Amino acid sequence: MKLKLRKDKNIKETIIDITYNIFDHRLKNIIEITKSASIQLKGEIRGRFFLIDSQDIHYIESVDNLTFLYTETEIYENKDTLYGLEDKLQSTSFIRINKSTILNMDYLESVSPLPNYRLETVLTTGEKLIINRHYMKAVKEYLKRWI
Repeated sequence: MKLKLRKDKNIKETIIDITYNIFDHRLKNIIEITKSASIQLKGEIRGRFFLIDSQDIHYIESVDNLTFLYTETEIYENKDTLYGLEDKLQSTSFIRINKSTILNMDYLESVSPLPNYRLETVLTTGEKLIINRHYMKAVKEYLKRWI
């Protein structure tokens, strides 16, 4: 695989042009990283609004009809529904792991089995989340693409 970078001061927006012979997992990974890097979500802390790059979000959780974006250092409130965010983040590294949580798989460190056909995930931050058996299939399919 060759990488060519070219600076052009005449363009207003960066263009990524990929030419390939075989569409493999490496290429798919590059495309997913590129897509997720361009998605920004609105977050609020104490009345101040921020745009957060999706790649900085570890997971998204819905609690009592409120949606929260968890980064390494902050917890932001978001006005979208979990379903709406799931749609926005489709074809990225975000996967629904239970009824109230969407996980950024880039921060997944390990997975271990629990009773009742559930899995416990450990994130790179040490935080633990539960994968419900209903969502296990999507998680396994995502992992198979990279193994």
